[in-house]
Amino acid sequence: MKKRKFVIPVLIVITLIFFISGYRFTALSAAKSNSFLPKDAELVEQYDTGSSVIFLFNIDEEERYQTVLVEKSGVFYRSSVSTDIPYSSDKIQTVGGMSVTTRNDEATLLSVISYDEEVAYIEAGVEPNVERKEINKGQRITFLFPFSEQIDFLYPAAFNSDGKKLYYYGYPKDTHVLKSEDLKWHKIDE
Repeated sequence: MKKRKFVIPVLIVITLIFFISGYRFTALSAAKSNSFLPKDAELVEQYDTGSSVIFLFNIDEEERYQTVLVEKSGVFYRSSVSTDIPYSSDKIQTVGGMSVTTRNDEATLLSVISYDEEVAYIEAGVEPNVERKEINKGQRITFLFPFSEQIDFLYPAAFNSDGKKLYYYGYPKDTHVLKSEDLKWHKIDE
């Protein structure tokens, strides 16, 4: 009886320490406990990468999307990494992106919405892992690669149904001044 009175409080203290440190029993609860994610964030989708899970959230009130990485640690999950992308009025918008290298995993996520009727598909990747995904106006598509690569080094491009390249993702061509707000989809002028 004395042993039980000692063990139960110790287990409660250990569990509290884990929870204060951000550890949770499920991947989603760990993502929602990420200190940069507001409580009103709406889950858009989740992607399993093996030993990690990547969540995409929409934060309407703050007009941004947030991508959150959750890593598994034993029987617990923990999230300490996230990226965010503000809303934009561009015809093609990146809404989620993350390049990840963990102890047990590598992944690159790119999620895109197109509001251009002319865009029929988007290609992204690094040879020999280049993927093509069809897209319609107002639709969101996501690329998830099993390797870690900077998003713009996936050379994402949007094409029309005839295979003509209409947009590229990256920095503006012919510039030596790189600003973070310029990393986006650019229309290719003729």
